[in-house]
Amino acid sequence: MLAAAPRITDAPAISPGPSRLRVLDLLRFCAALGVVLFHFGETRAWGTPNAFPALSAVTMFGVYGVRLFFLISGFVILMSAWGRTPGHFAASRIARLFPAYWASVLVLGGLAVGGLITDHRPSLTELLANMTMLQHGFRVRDLEIVYWTLWQELVFYALIACLAAVGITYRRCLAFMGAWVLLLAIADRVNADLLQAVLVPFSAPYFIAGMALYLVHRFGGSLFPWLFVGVGWVLGLYAVLNEEPPALRRYGQALGSALVVAVISLIFLVMILVAVGAFDRFDWRWLTFLGTLTYPLYLFHHHVGFLLIQWLHPALGNRVTLPLAVAAALLVAYGVHRLVERPLQPRMRAALDRSLTADAGRVPSATAETAAVSPVSPTPPPVSPPPVFPPGAPAPYAGTTPGAGYLPRGG
Repeated sequence: MLAAAPRITDAPAISPGPSRLRVLDLLRFCAALGVVLFHFGETRAWGTPNAFPALSAVTMFGVYGVRLFFLISGFVILMSAWGRTPGHFAASRIARLFPAYWASVLVLGGLAVGGLITDHRPSLTELLANMTMLQHGFRVRDLEIVYWTLWQELVFYALIACLAAVGITYRRCLAFMGAWVLLLAIADRVNADLLQAVLVPFSAPYFIAGMALYLVHRFGGSLFPWLFVGVGWVLGLYAVLNEEPPALRRYGQALGSALVVAVISLIFLVMILVAVGAFDRFDWRWLTFLGTLTYPLYLFHHHVGFLLIQWLHPALGNRVTLPLAVAAALLVAYGVHRLVERPLQPRMRAALDRSLTADAGRVPSATAETAAVSPVSPTPPPVSPPPVFPPGAPAPYAGTTPGAGYLPRGG
C-alpha cells in the first residue's frame, strides 16, 4: 500500500529557452561600467571632489551596480550549481575567479610596492593574504577597494555548496531561502557576529532575490518564489536607506530617497524581466564578449584609472582624461581576458576536475577484497521484477532534478 501511494513531486521545469542568457552578460557589463564611472568621477586623483559637478549627479548612482552584481550572482550561481556535486561546483568557481584575481594582485601589488599607489603601500604579509582571496576573513586590508565584494561572493558560494551537498531541488531552495531570511532577522536582533559573518547581510537580499528569480525562470512563476523576490526588494531598500546614501545629501531627504528607491527598483525590475523571458530574443554574440570584460574590468579599473587620471588630467584636462581612462581600463580588461583568463581557466578547470577523482585507481574495490578472501564467487541476489502500478496511479518519486536532456534557459 505504501509503495503504491502517490508521492509529492518537485516543481516541473519549464520548456528550455536559449542555451545562454546573453542579456545577463550585458547587465554584468553595465553594472561594472557603472562602478567604473562612479569611481572615476569621485576619485581624489582629480585633486578636487567636484571634478564633474553635472555628470556626478548621474554617475553617483553607479555605486548600485554592485547590488546588480549580487542579484545576478544569486540567479547565475544557483543555475551553475544545479545538478552538480559540491566539488565540481567549487572547481568551476575557482577556475572562473582566481586566474584574473591572481593577476590583479600581482600586477597591482607590484605597482603599489613600487610606489605607484592609490592610497596605501601594502606590506608583504598583506600581499600574501590577498593572494588567498580570504583576507577579509583574516581582517587583513584589501589591496584594492573592490575586493571586499569578493568576500561576499565567496561566502555565498560556500552556502550554495552546502546546499549542493544535500542536493539542490526546488523545495530545498525555498527552505534554504526561508531559513536565510529568518536567520538574518535573528542575527540583527541578537547582534551575533558569527551569524553576521555567515549570512552576509549587506548582499543577502540580492542573493536571495536572485535565487528566487532563477526558480521563476526555470519552473515558472508561483507564489513562494515571488514572495522571496519581494522580501529581497524590501530588505534591500531597508538597508540602503538606513545607510543615508549620498543622494539624500545632494537632493534632500524626499527626492533623494525617491531616487534611491527608483534605482533599486529598476535593478529588480530588469532582472524580473530577464527571469520571465522578456529579453530572450537578445541573443547576440557580441554581448558575450562584453561579459568577458566584466570581471577583469572590475578588478583592474580603480588602480589603473587612478594613476592615469593623476598623470594626464593636468595636461589634457578633465573632459579628455575621463574617456581616455575608461578606454584604458577596457583595454587592460581585454588584455587580461585574452592573455590570462582564456589560456588559464580551462587548464585550471581540467586540473581541478582531475584532482577530484585522483583516488579513483588507488582504493581497492569491494569486489576485489571479496575475491581475495574467497575464490568462490557469491551467488548473485535474485532480481526483483519491476513493480506494477494500477492504471492512472503516479509512479514513486524518483528524484527532483530535471532529466539529462533538460537544458535550463541561461546555461
